Amino acid sequence: MPTHLELTKNHRFQVYIGNNRLAFSKVSGLGSGMDKEVYVEGGSMYYPHVMQTPSSQLRTIRMERGVQKDTAIIQKLRPGVYIPCIQIIVMGENGKPYYEYYLEDAWVTRWEVVDLDAMDGKVMIDTFEVEYVRSDRSSVK
Repeated sequence: MPTHLELTKNHRFQVYIGNNRLAFSKVSGLGSGMDKEVYVEGGSMYYPHVMQTPSSQLRTIRMERGVQKDTAIIQKLRPGVYIPCIQIIVMGENGKPYYEYYLEDAWVTRWEVVDLDAMDGKVMIDTFEVEYVRSDRSSVK
């Protein structure tokens, strides 16, 4: 049985959009789901039947990064840009990959910047929302 010291931590990850490795401080919304239809067969009402249906909604991830001077990231991640594949690699303490997430057929749907506040003094953050059709997770051995 693994101990708490063997659990994967969430602070070491890399994001690849196409062949470009980009640095993000936070990625949220990774996951997948299944759309289904439930029906009860006439004459046999003891349990419902569940059938998988094609997905009717896209999934959304949010990626956050600090704003950098003279960066072309806005041109690559502006709303309306199609991204064939996004790869997110989660690494262990030793720097070796543990998990890989693949997001396919993605579209940038939103970009926003954190509130500008002269009294705050925090790092300026860009947030990108990307909707995708399919996702897959695999363990790296």
